[in-house]
Amino acid sequence: MKKVLVIHIFIFSFLMSHSQQSVMWSQYFTNDLIYNPAISGSKDYNQFTMQTRQQWLGFEGAPLSANISYHGSLNNRSAMGGYLEHDRTNPSNQTNLQINYAYHVPLNADNTYLSFGLGAKAMYYYLNFDAGELPPGNDPAYNDQSYENFLGDASSGLYLYNEKFHLGYSVINMLQSSFNKEAGDGFGRNVEERIYYGMAGYKFKIDRDWYVEPSFLLRHRENGNKEYNFSTRVFYMDQIWTGLSVRSNKSLSLFVGTNSNKIQFGYSFDHYFGEIRQYQLGTHEVTMSIMIPNRSKSY
Repeated sequence: MKKVLVIHIFIFSFLMSHSQQSVMWSQYFTNDLIYNPAISGSKDYNQFTMQTRQQWLGFEGAPLSANISYHGSLNNRSAMGGYLEHDRTNPSNQTNLQINYAYHVPLNADNTYLSFGLGAKAMYYYLNFDAGELPPGNDPAYNDQSYENFLGDASSGLYLYNEKFHLGYSVINMLQSSFNKEAGDGFGRNVEERIYYGMAGYKFKIDRDWYVEPSFLLRHRENGNKEYNFSTRVFYMDQIWTGLSVRSNKSLSLFVGTNSNKIQFGYSFDHYFGEIRQYQLGTHEVTMSIMIPNRSKSY
């Protein structure tokens, strides 16, 4: 009984604090396009990525996320990109489709660029809430709500980068669209809260075969909540990598990956240190990317 109650409370709390928010992936560095439209076309190849994340394995109704993204240069200045993302956190489902455009300005002969990006997003949201699934003592305003809606939003970003480092800033959900404005301040209000992202990373070369890349992703919500993900990866011959990250949600992520024949594969496991750890088997995330040569930009 205690396990069931804890599960309901955790999932309901997760819904209240994360509904309609972008997923903060553990392997954010392999698919950072979804956080900043200015990243579109910043590689010397076109990138197609598939990513899935099963949170809190063993929890019935635990969050499950998946996305597919693609971006690449049109020429030395212009680039396009976009992604399709689905997030299921019972009892809600949300699907996002975003298209990005980025313009890249070369700053010097060392192939340092400053890019400006804009993104347009279409969203579909569906909620089917059963009052019997609520933990005891919740506001009756949340009971038996069911609705769906379509709407749009926009994002913008800046990205400074070269082969060794990157630094980015972006604003997501600039229009703060609402799925159900008539529902008041309860669960049904579902506002696409404006989110600010900051990211950076640098590659430190150890010798001819090895280098280390520390990086971070910071998220600041309009309501004042802040989250972070600090990571370090170690690469061998740019073909095998491993590392770990510390996250603000009281978890530690361990990951490993490989690059082979223009295909990149990554796996990560999140271990939680809060009370929830005894009721689930961690969070698992798998990423696969295909790198397609593009001669319009090269380092």
